[in-house]
Amino acid sequence: MAFEFLQSLQIEHNLDGNDESDIELGEMSEGEEDSTPNSATPLPSLDLDLDLDQDEEWTDELVDFADRLEPFTEFSGPVHDLPVDSGPLDYFKLFFPDSVLNMIVEETNRYAEQQQEAKGAEDVYWKPATLPDIRKYIYTLITFGHHQVPELSLIWSSDPYWRVPAIADIWGRQRYQKIHQYFHLSDSSHQPGRNDEGYDPMYKVRPLLDHIRNVCSSVYKPKQNLSVDEAMVAFTGRVSFKQYIKNKPTPWGFKVYTGKTATQPEHGLGHQVITSMMANHLEKNHAVHFDNFFTSVKLAEDLLKEKTTCCGTIRTNRKGWPLPSSKQKPGEVRMRQKGRMVAVQWTDKRQVNILLTNADPKMVTVERRTKAGEVQVQVPKPVVQYNKAMFGVDLNDQNRSYYPVGRSGTKWWRYLFNYLVQISIINAFILMKRARPDDSRTSASQNHLVFRTHLVKALVAVTEPDQPARRSPDVPSLQGSSSPYSPSHSLGKMPGRKRRCFQCAQDGVKMASGRTHETTSGCHLCNVHLHAGECYAKFHASLKN
Repeated sequence: MAFEFLQSLQIEHNLDGNDESDIELGEMSEGEEDSTPNSATPLPSLDLDLDLDQDEEWTDELVDFADRLEPFTEFSGPVHDLPVDSGPLDYFKLFFPDSVLNMIVEETNRYAEQQQEAKGAEDVYWKPATLPDIRKYIYTLITFGHHQVPELSLIWSSDPYWRVPAIADIWGRQRYQKIHQYFHLSDSSHQPGRNDEGYDPMYKVRPLLDHIRNVCSSVYKPKQNLSVDEAMVAFTGRVSFKQYIKNKPTPWGFKVYTGKTATQPEHGLGHQVITSMMANHLEKNHAVHFDNFFTSVKLAEDLLKEKTTCCGTIRTNRKGWPLPSSKQKPGEVRMRQKGRMVAVQWTDKRQVNILLTNADPKMVTVERRTKAGEVQVQVPKPVVQYNKAMFGVDLNDQNRSYYPVGRSGTKWWRYLFNYLVQISIINAFILMKRARPDDSRTSASQNHLVFRTHLVKALVAVTEPDQPARRSPDVPSLQGSSSPYSPSHSLGKMPGRKRRCFQCAQDGVKMASGRTHETTSGCHLCNVHLHAGECYAKFHASLKN
């Protein structure tokens, strides 16, 4: 399984693959270094002024120039101070240090106070969040991707078929639900309105988003080839900037670029995203690859001025595109050149249009698998180069889908939080993989699932340093026939209407209105209505005494 390191975010991509890097959320990552295909048909190498002449016209005369491009000499690789023997949690904490978790603790508690004040009633089931609570919450979100159940409540089920001890033994359902209810990343009371100055649609995730972006760009320096693409964060709820993209694996979701501008971008959104994401990589002879959403003649010209080459598919209605949109026969190719810019139009199963400034306008021979066996096909070198560079982008979306973080919900910003956790895990894995390339293929540094398993175990191991983190205090471990988890007792929905919780009544716990708490759940064997979690466990614990 290949991975690409997510180098930059604009909201849309991901991290590692083939020793280069990728991007998410408008993402940028490395791509494979170029290698020469099986054979190439050279064109005459003529004198060529490599400085782009704005007044130069497109011509059918094709000239080789790639061997005269300036070499890439920048350092590439991880940039951090972690020892070689550091574990998965150490790498993950590069992205989610305790300072970030403490910020989440503060904002979660602030939001809980604001909500209770707004309702004019105290939440009797709430107690302030702590650092261990937030660690357990992130642990739980990650573990959801390893143990998927159709309903959340089944995780704490007394039925061993459904129960998920990896979560249920860590904390009770009620405590998880309360942390989830009030979980927050920013102070909502200071959020500007849609028509106010400083309005930011990403306000709810802005502090964490900016932090993750900064870490991604600081802990890893990319190789020469970079690829930029948008990643879709799946979401089907209601939000003004949700998009629908036909024929995509994830048709509904967010495609949000975080580069801020007060006005409409002068040269289009695609141009703005690329120049923003490449801001720290210009003047270094990088080669950046992207799809037709971003590509334009103007962008290619501007990147060349900054000693940056590019290669991307392009829409034929882009201003300055020199080739017609007329149909071609399969295998037919058209090429035109303007200084270092090359326009390529080639038809295989469908027509492909590519604009590039980093490869010679020549044909190469590649092997293709068919039903009849392998055959040799003539393909424009720019097409081969583009496919190779963008391969990691598709892998990143695929890798994110294997072990999703979190569960479905109604708040859009939680999906972005889950996404940031996911790319942090993948980037952390890539950093560890690069630091220990000689480890066994089944080790945490080389196997993604093993890495995630070690990470969550390490997360929960530090949640309660004074006691083993085997079972939450509100779900005590009981032995014998009276245990609430023995086959004789069963938590489930009781027949009839809601009735008061026996344990709440015993403890004198009431709602702010003075009414008793009611529930439809209880113990079938005892024929008693009880809230799941603390009330259920406390009642049965009393039977032992």
